[in-house]
Amino acid sequence: MPGASRASRVAIAAAILAVLLAALLGAWFVTGWGDVRARQAATETAPIAAASARAGELARQLRGELDQLVAREAQRPYFHYQNLFHDPRASAGWSVTPSPLASGSYDPLVLGYFQIDADARVTTPALNDEFPQLSDVTHLVEQRAFRDQVARLFAHELAPERTPANVQVAKLDPPVVHRPHPAAPPHVAANTAPAVTANTAQTVQLDPGTYAQNSNANAVYGARVVTPAPTVTPPPVTPPPVTPPPVTPPRVVPRPVAPSPVAPVTIDISPLEWKTLPFSTGPALVAVRHVATPDGAFTQGFVVDRAALTQWLAAHDDELVAELRTGGASANAELVPGWELIVRPNPRTVAAAASDAAEIATSFLVRFFAIGAVALVAALLLVWLVARSERYARERSQFAAAAAHELRTPLAGLQLYGDMLADGLGDPGKLRDYARRMSEEASRLGRVVSNVLGFSQLERGNLSIDAKPGDVAAALRELAEHAQPALDRAGAALALDIPEQLEARFDRDALARIVGNLVDNAEKYSRDAGDRTIELTARTAGDRVEILVRDHGTGVADPARLFQAFARGVTPDGPAGLGLGLALSRSLARAMGGELELRTVDNSASRSGNVDGGGALFVLRLARD
Repeated sequence: MPGASRASRVAIAAAILAVLLAALLGAWFVTGWGDVRARQAATETAPIAAASARAGELARQLRGELDQLVAREAQRPYFHYQNLFHDPRASAGWSVTPSPLASGSYDPLVLGYFQIDADARVTTPALNDEFPQLSDVTHLVEQRAFRDQVARLFAHELAPERTPANVQVAKLDPPVVHRPHPAAPPHVAANTAPAVTANTAQTVQLDPGTYAQNSNANAVYGARVVTPAPTVTPPPVTPPPVTPPPVTPPRVVPRPVAPSPVAPVTIDISPLEWKTLPFSTGPALVAVRHVATPDGAFTQGFVVDRAALTQWLAAHDDELVAELRTGGASANAELVPGWELIVRPNPRTVAAAASDAAEIATSFLVRFFAIGAVALVAALLLVWLVARSERYARERSQFAAAAAHELRTPLAGLQLYGDMLADGLGDPGKLRDYARRMSEEASRLGRVVSNVLGFSQLERGNLSIDAKPGDVAAALRELAEHAQPALDRAGAALALDIPEQLEARFDRDALARIVGNLVDNAEKYSRDAGDRTIELTARTAGDRVEILVRDHGTGVADPARLFQAFARGVTPDGPAGLGLGLALSRSLARAMGGELELRTVDNSASRSGNVDGGGALFVLRLARD
């Protein structure tokens, strides 16, 4: 069947487009969504990667700070860890001075210094229990708390072994008289510690006087404060006796004998070593070294201020969250063994990255659905174009068939009566009747041609209408008079209900086309009806004039498509027609400023009083003058 084949072609085209569109959109979504997930992962992990990279950089910087701290503290003389010390560079006599550390640490990373002896007794440079006036009064409470915590938490753990019994402790019997010592060998510095450039083991040699004063600094300070230093008169120097030279051998002068040098005191100092020890606020980073002297061993060191490290990190973390942690350290964020630097991204940065990742997905989905919608609309438009093309092809075919049928009937009549007149056939007394029938068939043929030409003009947009005020009642009576003979011969009756005069704005030719089409349709579609009366009524309705044409035929099967071109409101087995009359009539009515519509039939209001049939009622509304 042609209709079925056309429908199948549209369905096939729609199916092909649907499969193609689904394949293209599916492939784009799969590849695009994979790219979106990759970009989302990169966006979400970017803050973590930046924090990890920053952790390594901060760890290197902080390691450098700690290495510089250790390098500085490795150069510090061991006697700075006590409250008083004798500086051999300042005076060769009997003198002590407060340690540089007596007023607290001058390094911002150091919380405090300590020294632990073999009895686990803790001393700090800032506190002097024997002479309290020498203690750091400004930070006395903090310094005592620091010393107490060192003594309670790790003094016994760091205390060195006791000095062996055969070791002699240096004695200082005041008054102390400083006697110059012979020069030390070239490789030994008698009164100063060697310069330290790295955290390595050190061997320091001091002259016995300097060592004795540093070992008994409080006693020296007490002797100077309680008893003024006595005036010491050096013993007279007696020149050595001169022995005359022997006679034999002559001219030989003996060399003087140099006194024996005094042996320096040797102190061994180990490198500073990092340890993790308990403290009041949690694990603390502690630098420790061991000092071995002739009077015994000491453990010296300092505690790193964790709060200062936190402040340093806060000043360098670039809005990241940095934290010091003990435990297993990663290779790139290790500060010292057992300590690592953890850097996490700022929560705002993480939230912004999550928002950016969501925006990536949203942007892709919006773009995907927008383009998908456009592609779907394009596909539907293409299917619609194919369907419309098929519909136009079907309408052209139907139009050709309907036009052939519509034209064949009047042409057959014209040919029949023309041949009869030409051949002298028929009743000579009915020649006028034959001529009238030929005129009617010609009129019918003219209406068909007029509808086709009018629709062609309508399609091109050059349908010309000149609506003028006039008496529409007179025009309707004239139209009824011309149509009456043909209706009578067809067996139909035309009932008029038209006032004497009714003014309206209309175009006479357009009105003739509209009413002619309506009356012709009423006659055509009521041929099988019991009542073949066609009612033509004209009346006023408010500011409008209504012209009603009603029949009692089969009615309208498809009102929705009634006024569309090539559409007909009857079943396929109904009377033949082009389907252009009502479409053209409505266009003409609207061009005159009016309207043509199908109205529900009210059988009780009909002239004939017929309540059996349905029929159709068309209403033409025109503007009143």
